[in-house]
Amino acid sequence: MKRLAALLLAFAAMPASAQTAPALRTDYVSFGAHDEGLIYQPTGARSRIALVYAHPSGNTFDTAVGREMARRGYATMMVNHRDEDERLDAFAGAISEAIRHMRALPGIERVVLIGHSGGGPLAAFYQNVAEHGPGACSGPEKLYPCRTDLVKDLAPADGVVLLDPTLGAFHQMSSIDPAGGSDTRDASLDMFAPANGYDDASGRAAYPAEFRRRFAAGQARRSDALIAQAQERLRVIEAGQGQFEDDEPFVIRGIGHHAAGARLYQPDTSMLSHTRAPHLLLRADGSDSEGVIASVRAPGGKATRDGLRTMELMGNNTSVRIFLATAAIRTKDFAIGEDDITGVDWSSAFSSAPGNAPGITVPSLVLTMSCHYLLVPGELIFDRLGSRDKSYAAVEGATHLFGPCRPEYGDTVKRTFDHVALWLTKPGRF
Repeated sequence: MKRLAALLLAFAAMPASAQTAPALRTDYVSFGAHDEGLIYQPTGARSRIALVYAHPSGNTFDTAVGREMARRGYATMMVNHRDEDERLDAFAGAISEAIRHMRALPGIERVVLIGHSGGGPLAAFYQNVAEHGPGACSGPEKLYPCRTDLVKDLAPADGVVLLDPTLGAFHQMSSIDPAGGSDTRDASLDMFAPANGYDDASGRAAYPAEFRRRFAAGQARRSDALIAQAQERLRVIEAGQGQFEDDEPFVIRGIGHHAAGARLYQPDTSMLSHTRAPHLLLRADGSDSEGVIASVRAPGGKATRDGLRTMELMGNNTSVRIFLATAAIRTKDFAIGEDDITGVDWSSAFSSAPGNAPGITVPSLVLTMSCHYLLVPGELIFDRLGSRDKSYAAVEGATHLFGPCRPEYGDTVKRTFDHVALWLTKPGRF
């Protein structure tokens, strides 16, 4: 009954247009105590390619991906793993079951895994481990290894689609506020101080190079200290002397939760402002062009500025093990520029999308949204993909949730999912 109630709530949360036209059939699937899926079935002709979508937080059932791809002829399963464990390896079993289920449907020959936003690192992690086994996420290069018992005999997908993916552990690490963490803010590291380049009236910033360097060094110091603290508590726990025998609470003050955080590139749009290389841009007028792609986003970060002392936005109520698995990554003199992020050991975290990308050999698409700040992170992942058949494109004027950031950019949702369908149907790819 609880699962049925969740399904009905998901349907009720859909926009009215999604509930009425066109009609789609949905099938509910349970994989056990914590895992479930909702399959959006096309009402007309169905492709021989099926899709599986997962995300490490929240309910996926009402996400646009399932409806939009089913309307284009693709049976799509939206996967939920329902417990409090946010580690990516906790989701592997559900994704594997979903891939096997979809592959067994009549007429289905290939299954492609889709990840959006924080689901991008999840999809990259899953496919790398499915292709290469538990050693891909548990080697000595990892600050914290995956749980190998959870990632054995995973069913690999036949392809991977990453929609506006985040970087994984570094995305969380880069939300740390080096000026916070105590009752007194360090003015020399305060990204919202006018003296450091922030304009409070507009919410826009132009940070000097020296402040950027100082800020990144402060983030790295705080990150290293948090990692060392968590590793020490882990040693205590594993020695049987912790607060609990399996894990411990780990509450961090001054670290962003999800989209919030002390990220300089949100108010300073000159950072992560364009790709390094030419790529395909899906334009608002319906044409395509090749070139270096520029972000058209507006400055952000006001919510973080207003919520610096709130637990909701700038407090991470996590645990020792979950912190190490989701936010711990090695850096050395890291820097965020206009078109690159340097000084990060991408392979040191099993939740790192760029760290997992080299192990992905199946056809892969990275599709970013140009009215957001993930153009360059998406390109970083794309550059490291091990696939011979890989594609990168951006949707002009699309926000992170696929809609247009200004009316002149038109129907960005349609362009996004039309392009995914077009990529899937290239002759010889699948």
